[in-house]
Amino acid sequence: MADSYYRTISGKQYDNELLEIAEKATKRSKAPIGKNVAKTLFDAIKDGGDYTDIEKRTVKYIRDHFKFSPEADEYLRSEVRKWAAKISVPAAKKKTVTKGTSKKESAPKRSSARSAKQTYDDFTPSYMDSYEVGDSSQDDVAPTPEYNELVALNKFQITPKQNRVGRLILLGLVIVFFIVLIIFGIRSCNRNSKPSQNANQSSNVSSESGTRSLERVELSQGKVSSRFESRASAIRYINELQIRFIKQSMQTEDSAADKIATLAEALKAYPAVRIRVKGHTCFIGEMDENKILSDERAKFIFDELVKSGVNATQLDYRGFGETAEIESNSTEVGRIKNRRVDFTVLSVTE
Repeated sequence: MADSYYRTISGKQYDNELLEIAEKATKRSKAPIGKNVAKTLFDAIKDGGDYTDIEKRTVKYIRDHFKFSPEADEYLRSEVRKWAAKISVPAAKKKTVTKGTSKKESAPKRSSARSAKQTYDDFTPSYMDSYEVGDSSQDDVAPTPEYNELVALNKFQITPKQNRVGRLILLGLVIVFFIVLIIFGIRSCNRNSKPSQNANQSSNVSSESGTRSLERVELSQGKVSSRFESRASAIRYINELQIRFIKQSMQTEDSAADKIATLAEALKAYPAVRIRVKGHTCFIGEMDENKILSDERAKFIFDELVKSGVNATQLDYRGFGETAEIESNSTEVGRIKNRRVDFTVLSVTE
């Protein structure tokens, strides 16, 4: 093999091809070596059909001197170990059969127990030979317990570690199931719980769950509070705007008319902007009823914008019920903030 296949560093030979792959990857980017480069390294290692001492030393050098992403490092380690285990087992079996045959021809017949012991003593896996021959410096990598487990897996297709992992996964799934069950149970209890006998609590519950009304409350003519000198400022205003509603109704906050007028002005000034009007509720009431109420709130603001002169093609509306809360529904302040209509810019055409 040509000398260019190797590179000498501190008096030791390393695989030049593997070093060049790692060096080129780090020259292109300062980011850690990714999984694609790790795959290229592994393919280069497999290309020779054997895992030599120089390749082992080179892989160790690359992992010590080049930064890998966790995914790439784990991929390279696991794939090299599995491949080394795969090529070592057939070699070990062949060596055992050859030595057992020569012993049988030259020695008298022994008992089965003694023959088994001789076969075991003669068996030396090829991957162990590779560590006994050649350079015995600290750069050589000795077989690890994980490596030996992979050899066992290749022989018997099962390891104690797999059993432990399987049991842990099953236990985790059971725990997650019970947690989800408890959460849904608590939520169901909150929805279906009866009013407390305590007078104060009873009055609070009755005030929260009053009669739902889908009747629209007519808005007065609003005043434009802002003029937008750029499209970016208009888009920022749209994405941050919220119009709040009174609980269980279509009645808006006092400043809703001015907000709608200002929003209409922004959309008319920049007709290339298309938005979605999104209706929301707090969690009081049944989920399907809250979805209907949120749809009606979104459609109400949609209609008010069209009445203010906004092109309907710039608008889209949708109700999300109680599913998109921005504050906790466990407090009155949070429920007030969740009863709203907000807006999202869908597209900007040039």
